[in-house]
Amino acid sequence: MTARKLTLALSILALAAGGNAFAAEFNFLKPGQVELTKLVPPPPPLGSEAEKQDMASVLEVQKNRTPEQSKRALEDNRLTIYVYDDVLGPNFKAANLPVMDAFFKTLHADARILLMQTKDIWARKRPHLVNSEVKALDNTTRLPYGYPSGGVMNSTLTAIVLAEMVPEKRYELSERNLEYGHNRVVVGVHYPRDVLGGHVAGVAAAQAMFDAPAFMKEFGPARDELRRVLGLPAAPAGKKSIDDAIASGTLGATPTSSNPPK
Repeated sequence: MTARKLTLALSILALAAGGNAFAAEFNFLKPGQVELTKLVPPPPPLGSEAEKQDMASVLEVQKNRTPEQSKRALEDNRLTIYVYDDVLGPNFKAANLPVMDAFFKTLHADARILLMQTKDIWARKRPHLVNSEVKALDNTTRLPYGYPSGGVMNSTLTAIVLAEMVPEKRYELSERNLEYGHNRVVVGVHYPRDVLGGHVAGVAAAQAMFDAPAFMKEFGPARDELRRVLGLPAAPAGKKSIDDAIASGTLGATPTSSNPPK
C-alpha cells in the first residue's frame, strides 16, 4: 500500500470512528445533511495533466502579481466576514453588529465541521509545500491540506447569506467573493482548483443552511440588525412588490419595482 493510500485509509477510519463527535457539534445542520465529497469534484490525480496545469497557473499568477495585488491578497489572508466591509461600508464591523456577528460565528462553526470531514479525505498538499518554485507571500496556514479552500468556502457562504440580507448588494458581494478567491492563489497557498472547490462547497453549505429551520430562526434577527446598522429599510428593496406580484399572478408581466436592487 502506498503512503498516500495508507493516509487516505486512516483518514476514512478516523472519520468513521469520530462521526458521532462531529454530529454532536452541529448547530444549524443535521448529520449527513451535506456530504461535500459527493458534491465537490475531486482534485486532479497526482501527476495528471490537470495537476500540472494547476501548478502552472499558480506560477503564472506568482510571476505576474503586482505589489498592489500582493498587498490586497495579504489583506485578504484572514478568516473574517469583514473582508466585505468595502462593499457594505464602514459601519459593517463587529462592534456594531453583536447579533449578526454571533450568528455568523455559529454558521461558520458548522461549515468548519463540513470542511474537516472533506479535506482529510482528499489530502491535497498546498502548492508551496509541493514545489519550491512557489514563493508564498505568507505560508502560515491553518491546515496542511488545501482542497477545497476553506477560506473560499467561508467567503462564498458568507457572500450568499449577506446577499440574502442585503440583496441590494448581491452583485458587489459576488464580485468581491471572486476577488477573494483569486487572492488565495496570489498569496500562493492554493491552486485555482482549490478555489473552485471552495466555491462549490460554499454554495452547497449555503443551500443546506437555508433549508435548516434553526438557521432561519436566527437569520431574521441578524438580517434586521444589519439592515438597521447600514441605514437600510427593514424590508429588502423590492421584496414586497415581488410578493404582491406573485400573489396576483402578474410576476413577469410588468416591472415589479421602479427601484430594482443594484
